[in-house]
Amino acid sequence: MDLTLRNAEVNQMYLALELFRKTSLSLKERNLSQWSYWSDPPQEKIQWVREGFEKGEFYFVYDSQEKLVGMFRLLHVDEPYWDEKGKDENTRYIHSLVVTPEYSGKGIGADILVDVIGKLRNQGVKFLRLDCDSSNSRLCRYYEDQGFIKAGEKITPYSVNNLYEMKLRLRG
Repeated sequence: MDLTLRNAEVNQMYLALELFRKTSLSLKERNLSQWSYWSDPPQEKIQWVREGFEKGEFYFVYDSQEKLVGMFRLLHVDEPYWDEKGKDENTRYIHSLVVTPEYSGKGIGADILVDVIGKLRNQGVKFLRLDCDSSNSRLCRYYEDQGFIKAGEKITPYSVNNLYEMKLRLRG
């Protein structure tokens, strides 16, 4: 699918919170507890989103008809999940990769990752890292199928997360 990744504007934060809420409800319908806090997010999560918008780290993803199909946050540093390793240079951290529920299962998440990986390779970035709620074994397998390798675990107040990374090889 032909996708366009656009840096989100600060005044679009409400849209991200609504995508989180819809995704939370969709996961709940599938008996998954992952992201349940997004149905009524605590202040610290809202602040985390606000900071990401203020830093220009959130991106919205649109299809060729300009319909919003997903979003993600791309960080240069991720100490909360990766500790000291979260400051590694030439590494990016993708968080909150969301495909809108009506587009779920259509390969859009993989397409987003391909686009992000291509752009990062062109910038000379060496690693892409992410975390995934370990209770969602299907999603963990999905990231492994995309080429990410489990590099550890992180316990947070909300979940136990698997840490994944992918070495980005420069083309040519």
